[in-house]
Amino acid sequence: MDKYLVKKTLVFVTIILFVGAIFTPNISGETRNFISEDVLNTIKIENTVQDEEQQYSTTTADEWWPMWRNSPGNDGSSSSIAPNTNLLRWKKRISDEIFSTAPVIYDDNLYLSTGYFYDMFGPPGMMEENIFEPPDFNEIINELLTYKDEYFGGIYCLDADTGDEKWNYPLYAPNDPLIVNDKVYVTDMEIYGYDSSLYCLDADNGDLLWDTSVGGLAVSPTIGADDKIFFGCLDLWSYSSAVKCYDFDGAHSWTYYVPGNEIMWFSSPAYDDGKVYFVTTNMYSYFTGKIYCLDAETGSYLWSQMIGTFFIWQSSPAVKDGKVFVVDSDFFYSYNSYLKCFNADTGAIIWAYPLGMSICLGSPAVTDDSAFIAALDFWSYNSYMYKINKDSGTLVWKNIVPGYAYFFSSSTPSCSANKIFILPWEYYWYAGTLYCLDGDTGSILWSLSLDYDTIAYPSIADEKVFIADMYGTIYAIEDALKITKVSGGLLSVKAQISNIGLTDFTSVTWNIDVTGGMLDMVDKHASGSIATLGAGTSKTVRAFPVMGMGSIDIQVIVRVPYMTPIVKNLEGIALGLLVIITS
Repeated sequence: MDKYLVKKTLVFVTIILFVGAIFTPNISGETRNFISEDVLNTIKIENTVQDEEQQYSTTTADEWWPMWRNSPGNDGSSSSIAPNTNLLRWKKRISDEIFSTAPVIYDDNLYLSTGYFYDMFGPPGMMEENIFEPPDFNEIINELLTYKDEYFGGIYCLDADTGDEKWNYPLYAPNDPLIVNDKVYVTDMEIYGYDSSLYCLDADNGDLLWDTSVGGLAVSPTIGADDKIFFGCLDLWSYSSAVKCYDFDGAHSWTYYVPGNEIMWFSSPAYDDGKVYFVTTNMYSYFTGKIYCLDAETGSYLWSQMIGTFFIWQSSPAVKDGKVFVVDSDFFYSYNSYLKCFNADTGAIIWAYPLGMSICLGSPAVTDDSAFIAALDFWSYNSYMYKINKDSGTLVWKNIVPGYAYFFSSSTPSCSANKIFILPWEYYWYAGTLYCLDGDTGSILWSLSLDYDTIAYPSIADEKVFIADMYGTIYAIEDALKITKVSGGLLSVKAQISNIGLTDFTSVTWNIDVTGGMLDMVDKHASGSIATLGAGTSKTVRAFPVMGMGSIDIQVIVRVPYMTPIVKNLEGIALGLLVIITS
């Protein structure tokens, strides 16, 4: 029998397939950051066509702004990038005036409550009271309970990309809403019953799902976390306040009644790690108050500390990484203000940064490493923005902000991944100006004049900044030059550069850097230029070829001479598929 010599040949075929991109935060300089909880696990693809292209969205769920100050801890900070220029994507006016609430953005929709109309917080030219002279508490209550038949209110839903109105639900004086699980939770005062209710609406169409009476006068934003809703109420019978907790089905969990004739005055509670924090003002002094901490499960008292407050508008606390940040202002003796940091578990003071003789009624914004606060100096009448190290309480920088960051929450900053936004309320002016500051230096990058004034603050989501003025105009600011898509196939990485504006861009340059790989086989750099990128057009650029195994890093940079570069950092995996063929 013939014997055949069997030759075995091993053929190694390595197929390099760009299978996924994991967006991870890396805040430094002008780097834009993307976080996606949905793709944090390793992506595995089997029996995939070699040249199948993978595409990855540059908008993630963590870039929404779903409640007052974005998070349950009121940190006022977003992972979204922010515009380099003051280009208006759209400007729309609703049929109602807006008094103190700010846009809430979730799943490509913008939700906005019209808020309270109250004489002291009314549009310019409508103020009848001397804001430096504390009114009688009965006068405050009577004013809040006086029906303003010339004003109307409600909650609106707009398309966040176009500003087109989707629906509105009429209410009398709704507070800032909370968006959770495709539902809108909002409190509203029922003027004829001297009562408030908690409403739950369908986020898509505005249909009423349920409502429940909560008692008292709800005067704080609605925040939520861990299947719970928190807000503050004025009690009309005891002239004190209460913090109330409900679940997402509208069932009452607990109520904590604030002792000693203290009131919560348009101040939001904050939640973090099983605890609720809030600020009060003593109704007799009008200039002193406390910061409280409660157990979020039971509503039981844990600790409190004395701070200085102002009757007309209370600062809200911000909580992050086991620390509570709150403004402490002495309006009775020294007129000195401080930004204070307390231990979130014990209430012990960690540090106090002096803001000098100043008035500061805004709330702090807190990022991973810094706390931001604005104050008006009594000596110079200059408004200053402060960047303070979150852990040590040391000053990083202090810069003048034009105008007067004077009263109300309009002196409250909001933070993106690399920029700070503030809209000072100018007491003798009738139109507001939104300022964008560099997060590293505090220098002003750009500004945008609004048609009217506002006592709200900006919200940041989906690479846009949103702000609403008192007369019902909502503004969306977005960069015209964008990296709209990043994709990868068999041997390349591509990026789509788009001009969504109304004018052409010239002298656009781009770089794609792909580095890493288990065997250090990936080290590709590509660059080029686009002489003119017309309005409403896109250009796809490519790094080719890309070969390697294991984890890779991708960076796409787009520059124009007069703008801060647009940078996308991505971390991905290039898998080498080893195929052994025996013959």
